[in-house]
Amino acid sequence: MPVEIKEKWNTKTGIRVNNTRLGRRKGRLTHRQIFLIAIMLLISMGSGIGYVWSNFEGTQIGYDMSLLRQEELKLKELNRKLRLELETLKSPQNLEDATRRLGLRHPLPEQIIILP
Repeated sequence: MPVEIKEKWNTKTGIRVNNTRLGRRKGRLTHRQIFLIAIMLLISMGSGIGYVWSNFEGTQIGYDMSLLRQEELKLKELNRKLRLELETLKSPQNLEDATRRLGLRHPLPEQIIILP
């Protein structure tokens, strides 16, 4: 494709003006400009994806923490109930009732074996 030379005379000064570069570059991007635009697009897309991902992860962590708090409260309540049951079963009154119901009696001195 031959490049046509555009020369005009400046009416005020009478000097010939050569606009060959301006005519050739009209509306075209250089390879470097295309490369830089592609890099900028990749950077902006990457930062957008990173922003969305970090917000998603934050939301997921919030949900997980909420579930763990609920489970913690359930386990604390179960622990409280089990401790109360243990104290009830260990109480002297409950032990006396159990020995009467089952017909148990205190051991005789010869039945007691002391281990070293």
